[in-house]
Amino acid sequence: MTVSGSYNVSIQNITVEKEIERLHSQVILSWEKEAQTLKYFGVQDQISIIELGSGPGFYTEQLLNLLPHSQITALEIDPVLVEYSQKYLQNYCENRLKIVPGSVLNTNLPKNSFDIAIARLVFEHISQPEIAFKETWRILKPGGKLVLIGGDRQMMMLTNPTFPEFEMINQKAIEFQIKRGGDPYLARKFTQLLQIANFSKIDLQTINYHSQELGIEPFLQQFKPQHLLHLSKLGMLSKTEAENTINAIDKFLQSPHPFILMFMFMACGEKAI
Repeated sequence: MTVSGSYNVSIQNITVEKEIERLHSQVILSWEKEAQTLKYFGVQDQISIIELGSGPGFYTEQLLNLLPHSQITALEIDPVLVEYSQKYLQNYCENRLKIVPGSVLNTNLPKNSFDIAIARLVFEHISQPEIAFKETWRILKPGGKLVLIGGDRQMMMLTNPTFPEFEMINQKAIEFQIKRGGDPYLARKFTQLLQIANFSKIDLQTINYHSQELGIEPFLQQFKPQHLLHLSKLGMLSKTEAENTINAIDKFLQSPHPFILMFMFMACGEKAI
């Protein structure tokens, strides 16, 4: 199965293992706030859920623990991540979890199958998200809900003290994502896209998580020096820009009270009965 879109785990970091470590830390950082918002959206136990673009299975694991009496289908197109999640989640696979290789653009799953669909950091990496919305509508039961979770590159992270190198690397990431067919601004379009796809009862929430409550260390996994140097090899930024950013991060961490605040958008829409 061909992996397409602006994200590819096999090239995103110095090794696949390092990128999977980064993805794990990314889930842990925001999970508590995301879980609260899922409940606010009406996600309850004893339902059928499909996670669209389930990756290595870290978010799937959190859903399994949050909803211990629910059936979860994890859909993932990347064979590397399918294999990893099958091993990582092997203790869940017998009865509550089904891992399905497939695309969010064409799941090949029966219509009207799921109570909840969750797409976390997925639709912004595909060039035709409107097709994914249409397919998700098809596989949801009447009255089922689609939950979208994502970031907006212009409202992703604040730091104190500030450092201009972050703004530079963020702009480079925006250009890189667009070039590869993604949309770094998709989160601000969540409500509009849900409406176009005929979802109703649309809601949009923002969540934030920060180093004052979580500590600074969990955030640093996203800014490892080796990862930044690897991004220069991918052509996202120059080696000099990567080195300058590494030095700026060191200076930031040596400041008296370094602070990081990050944001996510969560939206929900319902398929009419």
